[in-house]
Amino acid sequence: MPHSEGLPPEINSHNIWGGPGADSIEDAVRAWASLRREICDLGSQFDQILLCLMDDWSGPVAIRVIDAATPFLRWLDSLDAKLFATERHIRRIGRAFFNARRDAVHPILIDANRAQVLALTRDNEFGQNNAAIAALEDEYGRYWDQDGRAMWWYRQELSNALSRLTPWQQPPPIANNTGLVQPVPLPTGS
Repeated sequence: MPHSEGLPPEINSHNIWGGPGADSIEDAVRAWASLRREICDLGSQFDQILLCLMDDWSGPVAIRVIDAATPFLRWLDSLDAKLFATERHIRRIGRAFFNARRDAVHPILIDANRAQVLALTRDNEFGQNNAAIAALEDEYGRYWDQDGRAMWWYRQELSNALSRLTPWQQPPPIANNTGLVQPVPLPTGS
C-alpha cells in the first residue's frame, strides 16, 4: 500500500474528501450483512430439512445422507462466522475513513491558502507581502503535517483490518463422496 502521508495536503485532502467515499464503504457493509443473512437462512433451512428427514426416514441410507451433509452444515457455520468478521472489519475500515476525513484539512482551506500565496506572490515586487506569504506557508506546512498524520493513522487502521481477513475454505462435497449419487451418462449421437 503506498504511503500517502508523504503526499502534499492538496492531494491527500482531495482524495479523502472526493471520490465515492463513505457511501461505498456503507454499501459494502450492507452487502456483506445481506450475504451473511442469506447464508444464515440457508443453514437454517438446510438444518430444518435434515431434521425433517430424520423424522420421516431411517436406516443406513438416511444416516449416510446426514453424515454427508454434516460437514456442509459445519462449513456454513464457519462461513457465517467469516462473513460476520468481514463485515466487522469493513465497519472498522469505515470508521478509519471517517476519522481520516475528519482529521484531514478540508480541501477548500488548502485551495484558499494556495490561491492567497499565489496572489500575494504576484503582487510582491517590493517584498511588502513577505510576512503574509511566510504566515501562509507556515499554515500550509501545518496542513501538510495534519494530513500526513491523518493518512498515517488511516493506513495503520486499514492495514490492520485487512491483515485480519483470512481466506475462506471451499465447501465440502456433499453427494459425490457418499456413493449415493452417480453421474448420469449423457446420450451419444443425435
